[in-house]
Amino acid sequence: MAKAGWSVAVVGALVLGIWVANTSWRQRKQLWKIQSALIGGSVGFVAGRFTSKKN
Repeated sequence: MAKAGWSVAVVGALVLGIWVANTSWRQRKQLWKIQSALIGGSVGFVAGRFTSKKN
């Protein structure tokens, strides 16, 4: 089952890469902004979980 998950992830990454390569430059910049926002939000969430005070 784990191999199937990895296979789906790899195929998804390839399809996403091909799709992004075929987009225009303007849309690519928007994708980078969305990606940056998601990464920043994830890092903030993880940092908040690690630094939160536990009762």
